Amino acid sequence: MSYFKNFKPTLYRFGNEKSFALATDISSYVDMVDQVKFTSMMVDDYTIPVNERPDQTSFKIYGTTDHYWTFFLANDHIRERGWPLTLKEVDTAAIERYPHRMVTCKMQHQDVIDYYDADNKPITRTKLIGTAPDNFPVGTVVSGNVSGTVGIIIKRDLSHGTFIIDTLNASVQSDVTEQTVQPNSNGVLVLERTDVAEAETFVRPLQWVLKRDGQTLTNIDINIDSFGRKVTISAIGFSPNSTYTLSYVINTSNTTDGTFRVGEDLIYPNPAGGTTSMIIHAESSQLKGVHHYEDASGDWVDIDPLSQSLGGAIAISYLENLRQENEKLRQIKVIAPNQVAGVASDFNKAMQEQT
Repeated sequence: MSYFKNFKPTLYRFGNEKSFALATDISSYVDMVDQVKFTSMMVDDYTIPVNERPDQTSFKIYGTTDHYWTFFLANDHIRERGWPLTLKEVDTAAIERYPHRMVTCKMQHQDVIDYYDADNKPITRTKLIGTAPDNFPVGTVVSGNVSGTVGIIIKRDLSHGTFIIDTLNASVQSDVTEQTVQPNSNGVLVLERTDVAEAETFVRPLQWVLKRDGQTLTNIDINIDSFGRKVTISAIGFSPNSTYTLSYVINTSNTTDGTFRVGEDLIYPNPAGGTTSMIIHAESSQLKGVHHYEDASGDWVDIDPLSQSLGGAIAISYLENLRQENEKLRQIKVIAPNQVAGVASDFNKAMQEQT
């Protein structure tokens, strides 16, 4: 690439390598183009068309592909965030970047008694969602009381009353206690999960307990396969007339369609053994969920998260915001055609003179 041809070499150690190798010092920089981009006589405005690459833009403006690199040095926004994508590429990126669900919740009452502590003291939810930051923290495993959908809260915005919930990787851990099992005469026991949805997996073998006639067996080997669906326990002291019981742990992943229901309770277990809940006001995919609100002028504004009253504000989704930000990348400054050769020459000379 012509941009790097005048960069000096440097010694660099790649990854976990013990020895250094000679590599191009891509961190080298001079502010030649930074000075030019603030000189109005030397720069022009340009809107990047859809599907146009940097080398194509360079050829269109300068008659050569050699000056593509000047666009990035003259424009901080594309240097930091990259060349604009096509609409299809933006939508594909949005699906990959925002794969979760978003729910909007609002509590229906103030000072609701949530549960009673060990001293029979009532624990209340003070205020509503916007002023109750201790309710539904990030990392909490929640579920819909009607849909049965399970998810992990990975982000929340209390100013909007919204929660981003991962329903793809959520699971519920449960203990199976004292299940009667029968190892074979070689002291080997094999168990498999047979649920049709294949949602159950064996986990946490260090917490498993195998007993023979009520006595815990030690020095047994527990091997769970890579899918978590089959376990082999060996080195079991076998006795044909004994009774064996196994306590173990399984995870159950989401068996629903991964969505919640408007109007259902979003719940999670509280410290007293009961549940804390909020009513779901709205539900959507994350990419269609609210990223922010704007007024008629396009300025970001707040809403009342307690009432969810928009007051004329316009909801902008994650997908729309990504599209808007991508469109902003199309507006760039370019060095004037009659100046670019000189600027490029001075830049390369300055790079060569760096010590």
